[in-house]
Amino acid sequence: MDKIKKAKFSIGDEVLIISSNTKGVIEDVTSYLGEGDNIYLVKVNNVSKMCIESNLRILKKNKMDFYIDVNEMAVNFQIEDKIKEIIDLLGLKESDDPSIQLLNACKLQAYLATNEDYDDIEYNIGKSVTQNELFHGLVNGDFDSIINSYVYSEILKKIKMDVLNVAMKSEDGQFYVSNLVLIEDSYYYFDVTLETVVYQDNKVNDDEFVLCCGALGRRSYEQFFVPLCILDFHNALGESKLPNNIAMDDIDIDLVNKLLTLGIDKNEK
Repeated sequence: MDKIKKAKFSIGDEVLIISSNTKGVIEDVTSYLGEGDNIYLVKVNNVSKMCIESNLRILKKNKMDFYIDVNEMAVNFQIEDKIKEIIDLLGLKESDDPSIQLLNACKLQAYLATNEDYDDIEYNIGKSVTQNELFHGLVNGDFDSIINSYVYSEILKKIKMDVLNVAMKSEDGQFYVSNLVLIEDSYYYFDVTLETVVYQDNKVNDDEFVLCCGALGRRSYEQFFVPLCILDFHNALGESKLPNNIAMDDIDIDLVNKLLTLGIDKNEK
């Protein structure tokens, strides 16, 4: 029988986020992954942040009342409208065809990595991790691997694609989140955050953009990031094991970019 996974901290506990030396209060336990690796939603200065257990230290055991200070219904509508807008803009399509699924995944990553047209809105969405991450990623354009991977997965799920959020550790030991997307029979890594960094570092025009951090296999991607587990943001007790059908090799990058260019041209006509 599997060992029961327990959380070190409880809702209402005041904690110190070690990496930033800031104080916060535990709002929720979002993923039970085992001692040191559990994921918490922590409120810091009225902003909800995702934190790994090993990066937290208890300051005071306490209980607090939570309240939602915005109209959640209105926020939900704004999120849904933005997702639909992106799907329509990119021409993302629900399909069982692997080439269309690959095109969907690549087009969305290219858009999220290069888009700077966000509304500058200060908005706190209370204790809901899904609303908070989605709203700030879609509307405010916050730059964070958790937000990027979550926004990416939620949009692709709307067109019935199989996409996972995967917790990683980077070369310098930092907690990181990217995505696995099922193309035909295998999962491939897609990394919006890394794609954004490469795009900003190279300072190329949009018509010169080349996707380089998508459709990656284990052999190349896991040289730099070590996969830990799957994160289910909607179910704290959801399955956390990595799938056993992650592709070893990349999909050919020239094919990916040719498909991406042709796909964009077709939709623009």
